[in-house]
Amino acid sequence: MKSIVDDQCLSHPCYNGGSCHDLIGSHRCNCTPGWDEATDCRTDKNECLATPCQNGGNCNDEWADFSCDCSKRFNGTTCEKDCRPGHADITFIVDTSSSQENDINRTVEFISKFVNKLPMGKNEYQFSVITYGFKAHLLFDFNDFSSKTDIKEALKQIHGNHSPTYTKLALSKAVEIAQSTTSGSRLSKASHHIILLYDGLSSDRYGAEEYVNSLNRLPVYRRTIRSIITVAVGSSIDYSEMINISNKPEYTFGLLHFDDVYNKILRDTSHRDCTDCTLHTDTDIIILQDINTNQNSAGYRSRQEAIRRVIEKVVRYNADAHIGLYSYTNNISQVFSLFWSNNTDKMVAAALQVDRKRNLTSNLSFALNQLRQKGFISSNGGRGSNRKIIVIVSDGKWLDFANIKREVTLLQQSHIEVVGVVAGQDCSYDNFVSVLFDPSHVYYVAENDFTSLESFAGMTSYYKCDNDIFIKRQ
Repeated sequence: MKSIVDDQCLSHPCYNGGSCHDLIGSHRCNCTPGWDEATDCRTDKNECLATPCQNGGNCNDEWADFSCDCSKRFNGTTCEKDCRPGHADITFIVDTSSSQENDINRTVEFISKFVNKLPMGKNEYQFSVITYGFKAHLLFDFNDFSSKTDIKEALKQIHGNHSPTYTKLALSKAVEIAQSTTSGSRLSKASHHIILLYDGLSSDRYGAEEYVNSLNRLPVYRRTIRSIITVAVGSSIDYSEMINISNKPEYTFGLLHFDDVYNKILRDTSHRDCTDCTLHTDTDIIILQDINTNQNSAGYRSRQEAIRRVIEKVVRYNADAHIGLYSYTNNISQVFSLFWSNNTDKMVAAALQVDRKRNLTSNLSFALNQLRQKGFISSNGGRGSNRKIIVIVSDGKWLDFANIKREVTLLQQSHIEVVGVVAGQDCSYDNFVSVLFDPSHVYYVAENDFTSLESFAGMTSYYKCDNDIFIKRQ
């Protein structure tokens, strides 16, 4: 039987609130947090002895805690978050069918600029390119080139062909090479992304959309492709198909929104908790509605419904976006300002009550001039340096094309984007393209199909990443 005098805890050997456990001929102290059991809780425990800092971080012992000084590349309590974007395989799919013959150079320039801005290598980004029309052709895979110069030289081989647009074949080809180590794919050791540059006018639309749906139905762990980004380029654009292919508004872009595409890739290929890329949602939108009486009644109703859907889709997608509505003929009138944006029902009700006026013509250039000067000022609810967009809703039957183009140019120089919504059978798509300079700025609404407006809603939310992200995250 153990004697009381043998109890090693009688002398109260544990300090600073530690509890003693008697052992045979010895004792063990269970210390309160921060004290070291090796010294009977007399001294602070050195948490750095466990080497908690990862990826070369330096450990600082603190009272009951530790901190890590991470290298530039890593963040997190233990430097566990790799904040350098990369380790991604990107496949560009280029539509070279008949509808793209005049835009191939723009597409090639987009890809060249993209490749030039990203670091390239086995532990960085890898690139492949597929061209397609009637068939899908692998221009080069992830293994073929180790220098950007060689890639840009290979891109010069791309040219347009007189052919249909079989998008499903190109998408399945991209999935195939993402799953092939012989093509240089890093499989699960890298994320895989497709950037599809086309006009949304596939010859096999149903087949392409169903193929993408089959990919999205797979469990996440079985999905080879992390994202499909669609980029609008061509003489006419159908955003409704592009939305269905990309599956999300934030993955559908116009060709002129290069920075948005680039920053989205940076964000998607870095740790989700890193802060080098910030999401901007404070977009101000002014809808500019043509109300001259010369418009077809059915067409006018279609455009009113389109305005309603713009409001609803934008608010649903981005509650931080502010919307104002102005009507115009020869003059311009405010229906509601940007201050109303917290009340969707009120905005829709006001928009649907706007009726046509007896004026037979409209002066769009004057209306744009007035919005450039006053539309986004703070007294009208404007919010400073955020993204600003004017949405023109009209039948497009204008007379002063030169003046409209001049005002659109001045607005662009003032960092105000101008887009158009084409709705109603009496609407002139070509006139919108003419004054807005690029088809990607025009959102076509088919009868009772407002899907394309989801792509517009996606414009209101975008990432901005630090320009020196690859320098500071080395």
